[in-house]
Amino acid sequence: MKKKCVNFIDLNNDRSEKIKYTYADFSFYFHRGRFSSYPNFTMKSHWHDDFEFIVPLSGRITYNVNGQLVTFGEGEGIFVNSRRLHSAFAKDMTECEYYVLLFHPASICSVKQFEQMFVQPAIAGSQDYIHLKSSIPWQANIIDLVHNIAHKSESKTSTLTALGSIYLIWSEVSEHIDLSSKKAQENDRLSELKAMLSFIHEHYSEKIMLADIAKAGYVSKRSCGGLFLKYLYKTPIEYLNDYRLQKSIELMKDTYMTILEICLACGFSGASYYAEKFKENFGKSPTEYRKALYR
Repeated sequence: MKKKCVNFIDLNNDRSEKIKYTYADFSFYFHRGRFSSYPNFTMKSHWHDDFEFIVPLSGRITYNVNGQLVTFGEGEGIFVNSRRLHSAFAKDMTECEYYVLLFHPASICSVKQFEQMFVQPAIAGSQDYIHLKSSIPWQANIIDLVHNIAHKSESKTSTLTALGSIYLIWSEVSEHIDLSSKKAQENDRLSELKAMLSFIHEHYSEKIMLADIAKAGYVSKRSCGGLFLKYLYKTPIEYLNDYRLQKSIELMKDTYMTILEICLACGFSGASYYAEKFKENFGKSPTEYRKALYR
């Protein structure tokens, strides 16, 4: 029996996403997706060098960008700036279908002057995201351009359409984005958080204490907890358990390991605690969830 499609974000050790570009020659990715394909309708925390645009076709999404929450639906969208830590979820696990567009800054830097005038100032600026609304003409134009890429995706000139649309989209962003500088202190805080996330990503299968996570970011246990709550709305241990649960689902999908083997491989101390946390998060026991993958 065929397994259901389950999406997992493929991450490097530093929590940056490994982007599988649609058109690798100019570092561009476009996709139509559904949040139901993510475990628990949740896209885990990550970052990437690419600029990201999400435009819902139905339903609503909540994005967390560097600790700032924004919810939007059909007729709206979001631009997430380069290298910003972000995650997303569909509230109450209701379906949301969307277009996602990512492109690397290098793809619009064919002329050195473009990079100096229109790209690097935006990346270095204080604006982490833009909540796109169809009621604002220039933002509505960006939403329409994302839809245009989708409509032309089957044509023989789809690559040219995408490249042209990207330049037009970036023209609108460059004209309106806030270019004031980010505070150095905030950048340092996010670097500390990313270091701690990287530590969890590399060592989740081992016994990890709060002190271990804090040490990875060179911060106190109190500061560690404060950073996780500020930017991720979870304690470090809650985040660690969530990550372990996500990894356990990957093993359910891709291996023939038993539930107990999966539990231990993902760093849980015992099967009963693993089952308790799994049901708390996904509404099913690990065994029930695995069976559902084949329905």
